[in-house]
Order: sequence, then C-alpha cells, then structure tokens
Amino acid sequence: MLSFRQKIFLSYIAVFLMFIALIFPFATHTVNDIVSKSMVERADELIEILQNAPNDAGMISSLKNMKHKVFFRVGVYDNTKKVLYDSHAKRKLGPKFSTEHVVEHPEVVQAYERGTGTHEEYSDISEQKMYYLARAFDFNQKIYVLRVAVPYQYVADFTQNFEMGFLGLATAILLLFTFMTWFIINHLTNPIQKIIEGIRPYQEGQVQVLPRIEVHTSNPNDDFGRLAKTLNSLSERIQSHIDIITEERNEKLSILESLMEGIVSVDEKNKIIYANKAALGFLRTDSVSILGKDFEETIFPFCSKMLLSCMTQNVILSDFMTVEREGKSLYFNLIAAPKNAETGAVLVMQDQTFHHRTMEMRKEFIANASHELKTPITIIRGFAEALHDNSDLPPEVMTDITGKIVRNCKRMTNLIKDLLTLSDIEHLSESRFQQCDVLHVIEDCISILSEAYPTAIANMHYDETGSYLLTADAKLLELAFVNIMENAAKYSESPAEIDVTITSDSKFVTVSIADKGIGIPENELEYIFHRFFTVNKAHSQKLGGAGLGLSLVESIIEKHNGKIIVESKLGEGSRFTITLPVNEKKFD
Repeated sequence: MLSFRQKIFLSYIAVFLMFIALIFPFATHTVNDIVSKSMVERADELIEILQNAPNDAGMISSLKNMKHKVFFRVGVYDNTKKVLYDSHAKRKLGPKFSTEHVVEHPEVVQAYERGTGTHEEYSDISEQKMYYLARAFDFNQKIYVLRVAVPYQYVADFTQNFEMGFLGLATAILLLFTFMTWFIINHLTNPIQKIIEGIRPYQEGQVQVLPRIEVHTSNPNDDFGRLAKTLNSLSERIQSHIDIITEERNEKLSILESLMEGIVSVDEKNKIIYANKAALGFLRTDSVSILGKDFEETIFPFCSKMLLSCMTQNVILSDFMTVEREGKSLYFNLIAAPKNAETGAVLVMQDQTFHHRTMEMRKEFIANASHELKTPITIIRGFAEALHDNSDLPPEVMTDITGKIVRNCKRMTNLIKDLLTLSDIEHLSESRFQQCDVLHVIEDCISILSEAYPTAIANMHYDETGSYLLTADAKLLELAFVNIMENAAKYSESPAEIDVTITSDSKFVTVSIADKGIGIPENELEYIFHRFFTVNKAHSQKLGGAGLGLSLVESIIEKHNGKIIVESKLGEGSRFTITLPVNEKKFD
C-alpha cells in the first residue's frame, strides 16, 4: 500500500504529464492568436495609409513602395473581387497575369463576408506554404480587400519557440512548486511518520504491548503533539482492555482445561477451533493435529452429526455413546449446543465410565453380599430344620450339625464385620490418626497370625538403627497386615513361611510381605482388590473367605495416602509391597 508521501509524489507526476499533454494545443492556439492579431494590426496600419491615396493607382503605388517593409506578399482586390495588385503574382506569371482575374481565395471571400479572413495553404507562386490574412476596408465608398501573407514557416518557428519557452517556464515553475510542496508536506507529515514507526512493531507482532509514541515538535501543544497525546491515551486504554480481555481469556481457558469434561468448539463449517485437554485425551490426538479439521475426521464421527444437527435446528441436543477401546468399554454423555449468531457449536463430552462402573460395582456388591449371606443362612436353616424335625438324632450327628451351624454363623459374623469395617473406613475421622511404630504393629500382627495358624513361620527383616514411626491408625494398619499374612498362610502348604521386610527413609516406610504359596494367575492380578473377588472360589468357600480381605487392605492403604503393589508367580508365591508416607494424612 502506498504511503501518503508516495501518493502526493505520484499525483504531481500525473499533474505534470497532464500539463504536458494540454500545454501544446494551448500554446499553438495562443501563438496563432498572437500572429493573427499582429498581422491584423499591421494590416490596419497599411489600410490607414492606403485610404489616404487619391485613387486606385495611388493606392497601388503606395503598396509598391512599402511592400518589403511590411509583409512578404501583399495584394489588393476591388469591390468586384478583381486583382488590382499582387506583389508576387505579376512577377511569377508574367503575361498571364490579368487585373480582370476574379479571385475566390477562402480568406478573401471571408473578408468580403465578415470583414476578416485567414487561411493556410501551399502557394505555387511562392513555392511554399503561406499564412494568409485578408482584411476588408472602405475606399471611395467601395469595399476593398487587402490580402497579406507571410511564410508559414515563420509562424511555425515562432510557435515552436514560444511553446518550448512556455513549456520550459511552466515546467520550472511546476518543479519548484512540487519541491516546495514536497518539502512542506514532508515537514508536516514527519510527526505522522514517527507515529506510524512507533506503532509498527506492535502491528507486526514484534512486541505485545502498545509502545508509547514520542513526537518531537517545536510546540508540544500543536496538532501533532495533541494527536500523539491522544494516541498514547488511547493506547493505554486499549492496552488496559487487552490486559483485561487476556486475563479473562486465560482464566476461562484455565477453567476449561481443568474440567474433567471434554470441551470441543467448532465453527459454522464444523471445523474444530478449540479442544481442551480432556477432549484431546478422549479423541486420542493433540491440538496441532486436530485444530482446523472437520469433526467428521475424528474418531467420533457420530458427534459430528450431532453438532451439525444442533446448528441446523438451533437447539441443544443430548445423547449417550459407548466406545470400545483396548478391550474396555467407555461411556460418554454428549451435549451439543449451538453458539450465538450462528457462529458454530460446542460439544461437551462427559466421561461416565467411572460412574457407570461404580453403579455396576454397587449392583455387583449387593448381589455378592446377598449371595454370601444367603449361603450360610440357607445352611443354618437347613440344619435347624433337621434338628427340629429329628429331635432323636444321635449325639455325634447332633454335634456335627451344631458345629456346622456355629461355623456358618461365624462366617456371617465375619462377613458383616468386614462390611461394617469397609463402611467405617469410608468415614474415617482425623482423631484416629496418631503416631505409631510400624515395628510394633507388625509384631502384633505376627502374634495374631501365630494364634490362628500355629504352624506358620513369620520372619521380620529390618534395620535396627532405622526409624519406623509414622502418623496412622494403628488398628487399621494391623487389620491390613493381618489380612495379607493370613492369606499367605491360607494359600501356602503347611508350614507356611512368610517373610516381612521393613525399610524406611525420611519420607516413606515400606513393608514387604512375601510368601511361598500357590501364587496368583497373572490374568487375575488386576482383580484381586475388587470386592468379593476370589481366585479359587471352591478353595475360598472351604476356608471361609468371602473375597473382602484384600479390598479392605486397599481401602486402608488408600486412606493413609499410600500405595500397594502385588507381584506373584503361579506355584512360586506372592509379594505384597506397601509404601506409606511418614507424615501425610488423607481424609474425606
């Protein structure tokens, strides 16, 4: 784009060329007027002399005496258009010249009709192009015409000299005026140029803040000084608004990025213009790859149809979608809402997988709990009915039946106790967390294990110089460790051998419990902490297990903000590694 100065310069060039184009016909017309007026004046002077002649002969005599002092060629015609005198015709024509010849020269005819006539043409007598002027005058109460001529070359030379001189003068004046105008405009627009140069870095994106404009003028309060102050004031206000808008935009982006829901914004052509972090995770892509693409090209083309429909109908649409990914089912609630002014739409993707799995787990939990309670109740009822219907049973049969009733009652009691413990863990209070020594907790666990499994051998390994103090609920930790140790004893051949290794540093206490039992199949390792899950159901029922022990362990460790990792090989044994922070607590 041309600058203001360049436009001025080009305008002057255009004006100059236009001036050149118009100057020549104007100069030619001016010269012709000058020549014509000059010849008229000289002809009038000559006519004034001729009018003083007594007769035609005297007039002719006067012309002969003055012809070389006035014009190149002179002729006089009487009122009948006959030639009285021609300074060149008689000499050139000789005997052929006759005063009875009536002329029809255009300029002579014009003079008889209008008083004055002019014409340009080639003359055979003069052998060159001539410029003629005919002037009518009254002589002895008759109309005569004086015809004079000059070589046209004289007029052409005069015209050319006049045009060149006029053109040179006009050009000099125009150039001088252009230079002066350029200088004045340059001086006046220099502050504007300074303003433009000051703003250009911001316009080109080199700086993020509008720079302050400094204009050096002789008078800071002149128009340009006030303009600079006004622009600086506007720049400050604009920058303030930009800062506010940027801050609001960043805050909104932070909120959008922190949401668990996936947010995708598309324009009216269904092109993706924004996607937050959660949405990129759902779509398995990144912002560089997805921005500017049609939503139809994503892995969820079904959502594209929703977006197009909501924009077409201008209504909010919702739907549910299930996606299979890596052998697992993911569940999404979808909401498509049109934006204002038909500028596109927004898609909200709510991951309901956890909620769906929680609901499934609740259903499964209720079903499993009901089943686990129903089984011993059924057994107890059956044996109770047998006792009721057969009061004369032998003592040994009676003892066997009552023993089974007692075992199933204990099984129900333990199941209910575990369920109540799980509920208690979910609502753990801060007051129960006190400083405790993990060594003492492990020693108590080994004592409890020895009472339940007298043949089991538990060995402790630890650094006697180390510190194993941490903030925890000692009873819950004891319950967690005992569950792991009892499982190790249950699922090992007698005598069970259990190694307990305790280590610590400034931040964590780590307890590792290893056995040499039957182990856990690799494909079931990820499920062992699920409630009511048992690896070998027949074996678990035989030993009285309901599948809540390891679920309790995981819940207790999570409440202490710790981690539990299990390693196992089928037929070789298992190792449970528990890492607990020394000072951190976690409450709901």
